[in-house]
Amino acid sequence: MSKEKNYLACSVKVKSEIVVPIFKNGKPVGEIDIDSHEVSPFKEEDKIFLEKLAELVANII
Repeated sequence: MSKEKNYLACSVKVKSEIVVPIFKNGKPVGEIDIDSHEVSPFKEEDKIFLEKLAELVANII
């Protein structure tokens, strides 16, 4: 995040973020956006879990 000149954080304490899009019928309809006060806390398994969650959410909406 610190490398992005145009990044807008919700809090000055945010050090990391993971964002996963939610698609419905191939179109973006939302996103799962999680901030952390720690540097690099998100792992590959977090990404995989959130992508599965995004699929479930898309099926509900």
